[in-house]
Amino acid sequence: MFVDPDFEKMGIGKKLPDIMLDWYFKQTQENVWLGTSPNTRAEMFYRKTEWNEIGMHGKNEIKFEMTFDNWTNKK
Repeated sequence: MFVDPDFEKMGIGKKLPDIMLDWYFKQTQENVWLGTSPNTRAEMFYRKTEWNEIGMHGKNEIKFEMTFDNWTNKK
């Protein structure tokens, strides 16, 4: 997920995943994962927003996880 450069630094990039995760965890309590390349803005973003690194997968992507408990405790 990316924000148009004209709209960066407005908090939209943080709000969109928050809305998605709120919706997701209302549907289920199953963990959700995502992957991103190392040494990218995305990697820094997910670390800053408290996704947990759980290893590597695919073609050298970092695998991050958000659990229901971590999400609800973050709120």
